[in-house]
Amino acid sequence: MSPRRRRSTGATLALATAVAIALAGCSTTNKTGPAAGSDPSTAAQVAVGNAGPVSAMVAMDTVCGTKPIKVGLVDGLGTNSWSKIVRAEVEDEAKKCPAVSSVDYVAGRGDLQATLAGITSLTSKGVNVLLVIADAGPGASHLSALRAAAKAGVIVIPIAADPTGKSGSDYFDYVDWDTGYSGEVWARWMVARLGPKGGNIVLLGGPAGNAVSVAELAGIKKVLAGAPQVKLLTDDPVTTNWDPAMEQQAMSGLLAKYPQIDGIISDYGAAATGAIRAFQNAGRPLVPIATTDDNELSCGFDALKAKNSGYELATVSSRTWIGRVGLRKGVAVANGKANAEPSLLQLDLYEDSTGGSQGAIAPSKACKSGLPNDAPPSSQLTTAQLGALFTG
Repeated sequence: MSPRRRRSTGATLALATAVAIALAGCSTTNKTGPAAGSDPSTAAQVAVGNAGPVSAMVAMDTVCGTKPIKVGLVDGLGTNSWSKIVRAEVEDEAKKCPAVSSVDYVAGRGDLQATLAGITSLTSKGVNVLLVIADAGPGASHLSALRAAAKAGVIVIPIAADPTGKSGSDYFDYVDWDTGYSGEVWARWMVARLGPKGGNIVLLGGPAGNAVSVAELAGIKKVLAGAPQVKLLTDDPVTTNWDPAMEQQAMSGLLAKYPQIDGIISDYGAAATGAIRAFQNAGRPLVPIATTDDNELSCGFDALKAKNSGYELATVSSRTWIGRVGLRKGVAVANGKANAEPSLLQLDLYEDSTGGSQGAIAPSKACKSGLPNDAPPSSQLTTAQLGALFTG
């Protein structure tokens, strides 16, 4: 469900359609089922469609066996820092299982036909596990290729962008984050920041009507129902197309319309930088912001805080590591191993500048000096690995 928000402005419109029905097929109940193209008795040992915490993730050695496995990764975009880190994380996880002999990679570069051809090509090459980020076009436009790969016996696992099909028939499982849960996490933090006095907040979302922002909104409203002192100024997420320039424009309009805005929830950290610029241009002090992690936000927090006493920052992970979970599920199926890892990960706060959230770190600790602004600091790669990735 992706942010998916990792795209440049030119790719946003294709992304908007891809997420428009993204959550329709996501189950949040524990269940298991056979994968298309796999032994049902084997696949039934791997959880499908369940939601759960990051703490439920397991180590690769619990699912790795001796059966040789070829892995494929097809990214519908593959051209930015997020994609680069995702690939490196999958390759790093594969190294933890000696039975994985190779990881073949195809970047669709936003071209649907190139992405579909990549799925077909890797299937023909005989990969056993195929991870696909289905965001080169509308999610459903990837289904024919995914089904064909599954029917050919490949263990197909879409990650980070919902192809809107059915787990167990169109592909084995869809692995991503639980967006409604993130909305709740952000809203609880914001309510705590505003305290008994409360205040006015806004939700800056992606393309109009996209399912990701809508699901987050439902989570936010669930929390605010018990906190009437906090008012959401708009009934729907404010459209920004997950683009910093458009978010700046939208925020400028909100500042002109509403004399009091006390908090911002922005569902894409890289776009939240636009909201910050809007406040600065309007000469208004920054307010608490809840969003996804972004290196520019982390590294720039202390300087902004020094000039804006009311500014605080809370983020959830941009989950560049999500392919690790998908890979472990695929390896488990191939080896007849059990794996109960969640399909939809419930992300608690990764950063909290107030220090009030257990397990969260300060932005200054998250900051990865020397990495691109849009590189999410919450990667499971080491600092040395990230450095080599962008300087090598």
